[in-house]
Amino acid sequence: MASTIFTSRKLAAKLAAKYGTPIYVYNLRGLEARAKQLLEACSIAGCLPRYAIKANPHERILKLFARLGLGFDASSEYEGELAVSIGIAPQKINLSSQQPPKDLEKILQSRVEFTATSLHQLELVAQTGWQGNIGVRINPGIGAGGTNRTATGGVSASFGIWHEYIPKILRWQKRSGCQIVRLHIHIGSGYDPKIWHSSINTALSLVEQLPSVTILNMGGGFKVARMPDETEAGMAKIIRSFNIALKDFRRRTDRDLRLEIEPGTWLVANNGLILSRVVDIVDTGKNGFQFIKLDTGMNDFLRPAMYGAQHEIEVLNQATSKKHYVVVGHNCESGDILTPEPGNPELIRPRLLNMAGIGDLVAIGGAGAYGASMRVAGYNSFPSAAEVFVDE
Repeated sequence: MASTIFTSRKLAAKLAAKYGTPIYVYNLRGLEARAKQLLEACSIAGCLPRYAIKANPHERILKLFARLGLGFDASSEYEGELAVSIGIAPQKINLSSQQPPKDLEKILQSRVEFTATSLHQLELVAQTGWQGNIGVRINPGIGAGGTNRTATGGVSASFGIWHEYIPKILRWQKRSGCQIVRLHIHIGSGYDPKIWHSSINTALSLVEQLPSVTILNMGGGFKVARMPDETEAGMAKIIRSFNIALKDFRRRTDRDLRLEIEPGTWLVANNGLILSRVVDIVDTGKNGFQFIKLDTGMNDFLRPAMYGAQHEIEVLNQATSKKHYVVVGHNCESGDILTPEPGNPELIRPRLLNMAGIGDLVAIGGAGAYGASMRVAGYNSFPSAAEVFVDE
């Protein structure tokens, strides 16, 4: 894979001088190229890609993707409101939220497409008197993820209506007068792309039980390669396999389905990085570790501390020698580790990096998704990192 550190030392120094550190840096050209690559892959199956706003809700990114023709997936009514406030048409947005919206009737009337994630949410829809189209998210009973914390299906996941309750959904539909037109399934994030080939067959078996469904939304979670030893999900290959399954379904059932997917990470992760600075270097003796302390940490970037997520890190100097370091954040928190064991934030793993000095710039790659959008703002009262764009 190509490096996720897309800034040169010269550009990094220029950005740091202008904006200070830490800062998030996003690659506009890379974002546009990635979106066009996705749209081309989706065109073979008439598939609508919806950008998962939660990955990175920056207004400039949303406007770019809207201009290119993507739809949007909102995980809260507030994400939906944000999208509408910057000019995105409500009908381009599908809202699927763990928390029921406070003004569901207004949302339904606004033409935002709503997908219920629980039986209770279906009852709330009925209480509004709505008799239009609706979607349902189903938990198919299986889940997968890069870690247990990113799996969103199976008995341990609260997302969606349990698949055995489909008869209850059908009774609700008959009673309410609504039409269930969308089935949404999302079993996890960051998982092996091979699972997609079996997951769509699982989804189609659920569609067969819901005769009014015309749209199948397979969710997101398409893996990106943030580290050199990782393999990325090939979108064209996955969508071709979806298309084959949909054609077979059409032959068997005489039903046409429109396909939707909800990539977030796949679009933005490797088009964002954090530019930080070394503020201290300490060690724990000859049998211990060397630690690089940065002027950022879990308050800006939570993924390593939360998931044991792995991100490329580069000390942006011209050192000719390397050394093993544990990279840590600036928060008064023992868990503020930027180089944890893979998938295990309880343990640390040193990285071989350029020999570092205090004041050196450090780039953390693959930070465009679930970075700024998932930060712990206010912890230790550190100010949040600014967000800037470059055209690389």
